[in-house]
Amino acid sequence: MSSISSKVSYLNGLVDGLGLEEGSKEGRIIKEIVVILQSISEEIDEIKDAQKDMQEYIDVLDEDLTNIEDELYDEDDSYEDIEDFIDMTCDSCGETIYVDSNILENRHNIACPNCHKEIEFKSSCCSDCDDDCDC
Repeated sequence: MSSISSKVSYLNGLVDGLGLEEGSKEGRIIKEIVVILQSISEEIDEIKDAQKDMQEYIDVLDEDLTNIEDELYDEDDSYEDIEDFIDMTCDSCGETIYVDSNILENRHNIACPNCHKEIEFKSSCCSDCDDDCDC
């Protein structure tokens, strides 16, 4: 007797065994309580079935999404091998950020997206050689 439906059925049997008069106030109340409990039990069973169906559907969607991700993102892709990005460390907050090298072509500093302080771009070689350049 583990399910709610079986417990409600057992309770209904106990109420029938009491021999209450259905015309009495107590008899009507107890019978109505059992009817309400049966309705609740049926709705819970319907919700369980719907939840089970939804879980199966979500599992199928998750599997499909995984297949799509596998097709879109090749396992050999390595973000560390991207040559167009330069990693910089903010002197103020210590956050490492990755900046597109095309952005830095005409700039010598950039704002940190974390603390919004300016980070000076230090290059080992630049296109506009001047007295401060190390090249």
